[in-house]
Amino acid sequence: MCGIAGVFRPGEVTDDLDLVRGMLEVLQSRGPDGKGVFNEGGLTLGHRRLAVLDLSEAARQPMESAGGRLVVSFNGEIYNYRELIRELGVPRDSLRSSSDTEVLLLAWERWGPAALDRLVGQWAFALYDRKERRLWLARDRFGEKPLFYHQGAGALTFASSIPALLKAPWIPREIDADALGEYLTLRYVVSPRTILREIRKLPPGHLLSADPGGVTIRRWYDPRFSPKAPGPGARAMDDLVEEFGSLLVQAANRCLVSDVPVGLLLSDGIDSNSIHAALAMAGHHVPCLTYRPVSVVDDPPSRVPAPTGRGVKIEDDYTYEILVTTDERLRHLVPAFSCLTEPVGDGAALPTWLLMRSGRPGITVFLSGSGGDEVLAGYRLDQDRLRLAAIHRFSWLPEILLRGVLERHTNGADSAAARRAALRRAPASLVPAVSRYLIHRPLPPDDLARLFQPMHAPGRYLEAVDRAYADCAEDATDLDRIQEVMLRTFLSENILSFSDSAAMGSSAELRMPFLDRDLVEFALHLPGPMRARLRPGFSGTKRILYQWSRRHLRDKRVARRKHTFRYGSVRHLLARRGDEVRGLVLGSRALRRALPGLEGWVGNAPEFFRGPREGTLWALLALGIWAESWGIL
Repeated sequence: MCGIAGVFRPGEVTDDLDLVRGMLEVLQSRGPDGKGVFNEGGLTLGHRRLAVLDLSEAARQPMESAGGRLVVSFNGEIYNYRELIRELGVPRDSLRSSSDTEVLLLAWERWGPAALDRLVGQWAFALYDRKERRLWLARDRFGEKPLFYHQGAGALTFASSIPALLKAPWIPREIDADALGEYLTLRYVVSPRTILREIRKLPPGHLLSADPGGVTIRRWYDPRFSPKAPGPGARAMDDLVEEFGSLLVQAANRCLVSDVPVGLLLSDGIDSNSIHAALAMAGHHVPCLTYRPVSVVDDPPSRVPAPTGRGVKIEDDYTYEILVTTDERLRHLVPAFSCLTEPVGDGAALPTWLLMRSGRPGITVFLSGSGGDEVLAGYRLDQDRLRLAAIHRFSWLPEILLRGVLERHTNGADSAAARRAALRRAPASLVPAVSRYLIHRPLPPDDLARLFQPMHAPGRYLEAVDRAYADCAEDATDLDRIQEVMLRTFLSENILSFSDSAAMGSSAELRMPFLDRDLVEFALHLPGPMRARLRPGFSGTKRILYQWSRRHLRDKRVARRKHTFRYGSVRHLLARRGDEVRGLVLGSRALRRALPGLEGWVGNAPEFFRGPREGTLWALLALGIWAESWGIL
C-alpha cells in the first residue's frame, strides 16, 4: 500500500517537482518506507512506499517498464500477480523484482487497459505511456483505494487524498454547498463529487485517460446482478454452497500474499469469523484483533504482552481484545479524523483506526470481513424487503392510515401522500427506487433545513440516491436494485473510504476477501433466494454464507443474532464530555460559516442524537475536525 501524487500538463514542459514533493510529505503515513519522483515533459509523478511485497530497492517507485515506455506510480496490491506471471509466460529469472508493480507494467504492455479485468486485488494507479504521451488513472472495482483529482490551471492534479491535493495553490479550499447537503444527509458524498467545490474523485471501476487532446473517463467495471436459474432439487443448493466455500478459501488465501506480518480484524459476526475459518481450513493461523469499549481499563492477571500492542488474550493464542475507554475514544478523535482522505461520518471509523493503530507494531497487513453484507445481501434485508412489500401491497389504503409508516420506512422530501401515490403506480421491482431505500436512514429533510436555516438547504434531497437507482437495469429485481445501490453508495463511499483512511493513517494495509473478483462474480449470479429471502427469520440474509458457516463455524457463531458493530455511541461521549464534543464541531470555521443553524442543532440534549441524527453528528465531528486540520474555508 502506498500513496501517489502528480501533476500532468499535456503538451507542456514543466517542473512541478517541489509541489509534488510537498504532496508526498502529506502522504507520508501512506508510505513511510520510501519515496520517489519521476519528471519528464509535462508530467511530474510521485510515490510514497509502504513495503509489503519485495522489501528491496528493486521494487521502488515510480517504476519504469523494462523497455522504458511505461512509468507507473501504484497504490495497492495485486493478489494474483504470480498467476499473471504464468499467464504472461514470463520467465521468473527475467524479472527485475518480485513485486506486483512490475507485473502490472508487463500486463499493461501486453493487454493495455484490458489488463484491469485480469487483476485481482485493490488499486489506484497513475500509468504514463511515454510514446503516446498519455496518462492513465485507474481505480479498482469497488474503490478500495482512493484517487482524487482536479482539472484546471492547465493541469490535471491528482493524489491519494484530498489534503495532498490542497498543496497545489490553484485548488480552492471551499466546501461545495450541494455536496455538504448530501454529506449531512447520507454522511458521505457520492462520486464523482467530493465535499470540496472543485475536487473530484474518480469513481470506483473507472478509468481516466489524459493526453494533449483532453480528458476522458469511462467505466471499466459495472457490477450487475444477473441471477442464473437454480438447478432442480436440494443438490443445486449443495453445489452452490460447495463452490462458494472454495471461492471463499481462495479469496482468503489470496489476501495473505505478503512479505510482512498479516492479521485479522475479528468481530463477533459471521463475516470475519468465516474468513478466520477459511484461513484455518487452508492451514493458516494469523493473529486476530477484536475491539471492546469499556468504562475503565484495569490490569487483570490475564493480560499478556500481545504481539500487536495492548490487549487481553481470549479464547486462544491468536486472538486479542483491544480495550478502549471513553476518554481514549475522545482523545483520539482528532488524530483519527484528521487522517481521513476525505471526511466520512461513520462512528465505526474511530474504532477501526484504534484497532489498526494498536496492532501496527506487530502487523502491517490486516484482513477484514467488510463487503460481505453488500455482496451477499446482509444487514436486515429480509425484514426491510418484507416491510416494503407490505407497504406496497396496502398502498391502496387511505393516506391517513399509512402516513406514519410511510414517513418512517420510505425516504424523500415529498409528502407521505406523494410517496403513497408513487408506490401505487410502481411495479414490485421498483418499490426500493420509489421508496428511496437505503440500508442506513438518511437525516430527515426537516433536520437538514434546521442546520441551514435561515438559508434554504441546497440541492435536491437524495438526488444521488435517485441517480443510483435510475442506473439499475430495467429487468433488475427489487433485491438486485437494493444491492447495486448499496455497492455504489454505502460500501464504496462510506465503508471503503474510512477503512482505507484508518489503515493508511496507521501505515498499514487493509484487505477484504469478500471483494475478491471471483467471489463477487459468483455472488452476482446467485439466485435471489440464496442471497436474502422475503421473510424474516434465522439466516434470512446472506443465506449462502450461513449455509456454508453451519458446516464450518462453531454453532454459537452461526446462531448468534446479528447486531451492529458496538463501538460506543456518540450520546455517551456527549453525556461524559459534552462541551468538548460540541466544541470540536462548533470550533470549525468552515462549518460555522456554511451552517447558520449549527449551534442550535448541536446544542440538543444527548437523547436527541439517535438514529440518523447520531450518524449526522458523527459526520459533523469528522468534517469539523478534518476541515480545521487542513485549513478548509
